[in-house]
Amino acid sequence: MIENIIFDWSGTLNDDLTPVYTATMNVFRKLGLKVLNLEEYKREFTLPYMNFYHKFRKDIVKEEVDKLFFQEINSVGEPKPFPKVKEILEFLKKKDRKIALLSSHPQEKLNKEIKNYGFQKFFVEVNGSVHDKVETILEIIKRNGFEPNETAYVGDMTHDIDAGKKAKVTTIAVSWGYQPRERLNKEHPNFLIDDLEELKSIII
Repeated sequence: MIENIIFDWSGTLNDDLTPVYTATMNVFRKLGLKVLNLEEYKREFTLPYMNFYHKFRKDIVKEEVDKLFFQEINSVGEPKPFPKVKEILEFLKKKDRKIALLSSHPQEKLNKEIKNYGFQKFFVEVNGSVHDKVETILEIIKRNGFEPNETAYVGDMTHDIDAGKKAKVTTIAVSWGYQPRERLNKEHPNFLIDDLEELKSIII
């Protein structure tokens, strides 16, 4: 039985593809890189996010990217949670499931969005600015006394599936995020869902 759920944020619970894409392309302009259209971005984007930037310029450093991205993401408008997110979080909390969050999204921005949505009460901890998701999943498990075989990681990218597998937790991929269903399916997650409602049957 799944007792603990660790969620990714961007593309999983938070519908932020458009502002993140816009902010990233503004960073590209400041770095002198060729701007990608949205389809090119979705095809090329990968995690850890510095691997994405290094596809286009090897000498870019993380500190510079983080500084520029944080400036841009705060100037491109606010996203919204996907439909049913609050309902599912309330359902999980009512079932006494422990819920944690991890994201490569800047911590300050992540905290602001969660506060704006009124989601603070749902999470035992919130981890932003994450570069190594495997390490962070393992840290969350250790800090909260989770059993790996009772823990699931939910994300929208192949990197999330890979991170969950390396951390030896159940992997649940969602099809509505940054990468298409076909690409996710090739990584063989334990579950691949098309609607948040499907989480209910997985954890019971």
